[in-house]
Amino acid sequence: MRSALSQLPGFYGEPVYLDVAHFGSAGLAGRVPGARQREIAGPGDLGDVVRGHRLVIGHYAAASLLDAGCTGLAVQVREPRSRVLSLYRFWQENPAEERAGWGPWGSDLVALADRPLGEFLRSGTVWPAVDNAIRRQLLAPGPPPARVRTARGRRRFASDARYPLLRDTLRVVAWSGDSEDFLARVCGELGVTSVPVLERENVTRVRAEPQVVDRATYRRLVTLTAGDTAVLDRLTSDGLLRRRSAEDLDREFAETARRLSFTLDI
Repeated sequence: MRSALSQLPGFYGEPVYLDVAHFGSAGLAGRVPGARQREIAGPGDLGDVVRGHRLVIGHYAAASLLDAGCTGLAVQVREPRSRVLSLYRFWQENPAEERAGWGPWGSDLVALADRPLGEFLRSGTVWPAVDNAIRRQLLAPGPPPARVRTARGRRRFASDARYPLLRDTLRVVAWSGDSEDFLARVCGELGVTSVPVLERENVTRVRAEPQVVDRATYRRLVTLTAGDTAVLDRLTSDGLLRRRSAEDLDREFAETARRLSFTLDI
């Protein structure tokens, strides 16, 4: 998507591609060494980027973009459980030299993906990437609330005070499997009639050992994505996101697990 969007006028995609919300805390972001710091938005950086470009792409929280003056958002979302499994396998394939280049983010977080999935999910330090990350990126950057996720709790997640502002500034929302439609709609919003070709890039290749996802690990995975699911349900109910059945989402999760060499025993 980044490669395709880079062909459109007014595009910005580097060097600033991350914000503090991506790391979970200013302290952790501040410990990224050397040249990598140029990729992290500091005070005023996103404002300058937004003022100087018509189209901005990056791993930024919605709140960061809106605070920087962005007036319209386009967001791709993924089935939340599948996103966590893919992230885990992606981190496993991250080379040692790449991890070292990110300082504690690489050595203290990414390296935990070398452990079995259950241990990885139970580790307190990986929360910026796995604990309801979709919800936090869209609504509330910062540490997750310390409370049990229940069905009632999911409704509380969805009623976040920032949701009306998010809803009113979303121009395009689409599932990751609808990437061509997402790209075409973004082009439509920009008044671009020639839609770039969307190539397939950055495919995770699994070289680590196969694993079994047992019931305890699966319950943890569901807990860590309950807030994500609630926000996606709200977007669907408001007509912003294509409706998908629970069975369809379960099929995607099962297929993702199989493709990433997980066996489900749940």
